[in-house]
Amino acid sequence: MNKKFACCNLNYEIEPGFFIGAMYVSYVFIVAELVNAGILAFMIFGEEEQWAIIATTISPVILLFTFNYRYARTLLLHILSPIKYDESAGRNC
Repeated sequence: MNKKFACCNLNYEIEPGFFIGAMYVSYVFIVAELVNAGILAFMIFGEEEQWAIIATTISPVILLFTFNYRYARTLLLHILSPIKYDESAGRNC
């Protein structure tokens, strides 16, 4: 994610450490992925295949960790940001 928007030079980081909260949002995403993948793996493999359950549960987290943090920052900007949409600012691009 860029530090400033190229068109209107808007600074994304509203205050120092604003996106540290994105780590917590990303943690929520990871927990949701772990729970869903764990339940699905348990339903597919049953109780006998513990290593398959562990591998199937951990794989989505490893594959999606960059997307999780990026979407967590985006979600944090949309929910907690004092920045409001200005339709006229995009016309200069």
